Amino acid sequence: MGAAISNKEIVIQNIIAAMGPLMEAVQLQALENVVRQNLHGLTLEEECTALSTWLDDNAHVINVFLASKKLEGCKRVTLIQYKTTAYQFFSQIRKNYRDITKDDIKVYLAWRMQRVKPNTLLNTKRNLSSFFGWLHEEGYISTNPVKKGGMRIDEVCQIRLTPEEEVRVRDVEKSMKEQAIVDFLLSTGVRVGELAAMNISDVDFARRSVTFRGEKGNCSFRTVLLDAAAKKHLEDYLRTRTDDNPALFVTDRLYDGQPKRMSNHGIETVTKAVGRRAGLDKTLTVHVFRRTFATRLADKQCPREVIQLLMGHKKAETTDRYMGKSEERIIAAASKFFNAA
Repeated sequence: MGAAISNKEIVIQNIIAAMGPLMEAVQLQALENVVRQNLHGLTLEEECTALSTWLDDNAHVINVFLASKKLEGCKRVTLIQYKTTAYQFFSQIRKNYRDITKDDIKVYLAWRMQRVKPNTLLNTKRNLSSFFGWLHEEGYISTNPVKKGGMRIDEVCQIRLTPEEEVRVRDVEKSMKEQAIVDFLLSTGVRVGELAAMNISDVDFARRSVTFRGEKGNCSFRTVLLDAAAKKHLEDYLRTRTDDNPALFVTDRLYDGQPKRMSNHGIETVTKAVGRRAGLDKTLTVHVFRRTFATRLADKQCPREVIQLLMGHKKAETTDRYMGKSEERIIAAASKFFNAA
């Protein structure tokens, strides 16, 4: 159970929430340090008790949460996702955040399940878990309604390609650029934002490697490898290019005579179209390629720490969630023990 939040902490968090939209994370951190230093040793009582009434406002506490996450260095796109999820939740479950129960979470996720795809549902649950987990840790609520009361949807959302589906995706008719994108994703398992940001100069064709700045982590670079198919089809695609855009993948459409760098949306439009042509019963997002990549490596008994590095995960637990359960892997692991006698 989180400790009750103090008036001093309320003041600090309200200042950070108010200044959050106007400052960068580094500036917010400096402001928080100055405020905490100046309030150290002081007791705030009568003059600040009125602030507690603000906490009955869901919109206000969402803003405080977002400011806190910005202070931690969350990217703008992540903050937008947190905000959207919270407002969608409270628009459907019309209660004060203090009164939310685990049944409210279940009802909302059940309602949401009928309207969105599994991956979106999983992201909704994770965002709500972050929000209510923060409320609990900061002392706004006594229990976290998501922690132990949520629906078990994680395994449902572990969508990846089966070996048969992967063959269909590889073999379906594709343009040269589509072929290069598909093989690149199957070979590297990179995030959609990482692929969109890549430049031709990031690729070392002699070593069949790609080194780039990861999407998550301020200064972290990582290297992934191209298999023979990915290398060949990427080279074939690049030979068709006559533009001077440094981006690894560019739009087919020209703007003032030149293509633009492909966006996240543009890349996923390609993968989804390929998935439909391959006759898949699932939406072929870049995230599906990432989960397929991690699962395939695990099936080949690649060490988890290597998979973690290739995926760009900070925590091994995150990598574990990407490596789907595999009957083939379980049997292979068990056979070592059964055949040992």
